[in-house]
Amino acid sequence: MLQFHSGHGCPLAVALVFTALIPTTRAASPDDAIHVRSQSFALEYEVNDRALPLDLVQLWYTTDRGTTWNDFVVDEDRQSPIVFEAPSEGLFGFTLILTNATGPSGSTPKPGDTPQIWTFVDFTPPIVQFHPLRQTSLLGQRVLQIRWTAIDAHLASRPITIEYRQPPDTIWRSVVGDALANTGRYDWRLPANLMGSVAVRINVADLGGNRINSKEQVAEVAVEDEIPSEIADRIASSPLRTSNDDAPATLAGSPRSRLRAQSLFDQAMALQERGEFREGITRLREAVKLDPHRADAFAEMGTMLYRVGDPDRALAAFELALRKDPNMRSALRGAAMIHRRNNDHPRAAELLRTILRRQPDDAEVWMNLGDVAVFQGDEVLARECYTRASRVDPTAKGVIEDARKRLDLMATVSRNYQPTNGN
Repeated sequence: MLQFHSGHGCPLAVALVFTALIPTTRAASPDDAIHVRSQSFALEYEVNDRALPLDLVQLWYTTDRGTTWNDFVVDEDRQSPIVFEAPSEGLFGFTLILTNATGPSGSTPKPGDTPQIWTFVDFTPPIVQFHPLRQTSLLGQRVLQIRWTAIDAHLASRPITIEYRQPPDTIWRSVVGDALANTGRYDWRLPANLMGSVAVRINVADLGGNRINSKEQVAEVAVEDEIPSEIADRIASSPLRTSNDDAPATLAGSPRSRLRAQSLFDQAMALQERGEFREGITRLREAVKLDPHRADAFAEMGTMLYRVGDPDRALAAFELALRKDPNMRSALRGAAMIHRRNNDHPRAAELLRTILRRQPDDAEVWMNLGDVAVFQGDEVLARECYTRASRVDPTAKGVIEDARKRLDLMATVSRNYQPTNGN
């Protein structure tokens, strides 16, 4: 509380508090700044009754820690509160000056003066994109690979929490006890008793106290055969053997062969990231010989075959993946891409619609379906698809921008179209 005494012994007392928050003591330093999640908020002040009436109420603020000061507003009714509209996000310092017949409560703030109270304003919630879950194994233990992209100008140092539940249970539980840094990845070693459907979501918090949850994803957690860790370690690091004596260890579908297949799959993914597609294809072919049920291996093989210019074999690989998992997004999208390339637009549209039946908020697929509709000459359907692509997922910024460009182009073409009067 700030005070000064008039000549009549009547103190003029000033106290700043935020009506949107629990009453608190004055934030004396930037490190103690009060966090506010709204662009517009109220500052209350209290005045000793004997100091009334007030002649002038002025609120000053700084956004550069007191180097410069701005006179925000004169409170015309001279009654608490003052509503402040933040011009931007970030750290604000406030000083309130009240004046009655005896004079002001303090001097106009000068460069270098310390504000009476500090607050941190952050009214934009984070953006989070939750990438598809993938189950794998590491030395015989089941692992769920969790990947995300979180964006915000004011993220905390450890802004990420990951939660899960098992439908129909509605209670969310923490995957890991402590909050995580925004690394974009976490490999969850699944508890031994966890199996069946598992819903996962990402929670992101910023410095202003904004929190946002991603849309949940549901994974079907498979049960792996138990393999002693010391044996799994030897299998994962040893080369694939083909002698008759070792046949049981590499028999397709056996625990050891599945583990070796996973190792080969991981090697192929690393090769793919380096652009070594042909070597990656070789690893995947070895993997599916050991574990023929690996739909993801066939799908990734299709992607790599397409990258090396072999669309026919790529399509065959995608179709093999779809026989094992008819709803696999990557295989459906890959096969649709090749059918579109082959001018089989009805088949491409059918595959894309299969994805949308399960994932109706997939903005990228809506845009792909719009492109197919353009090739089919269905302008109405194309416009509808592009419109949905621009609306269904606010986090898909790139897709939204591309979809809007397509809509603008279609509008321009329509405006410029001149009928030929039958000629």
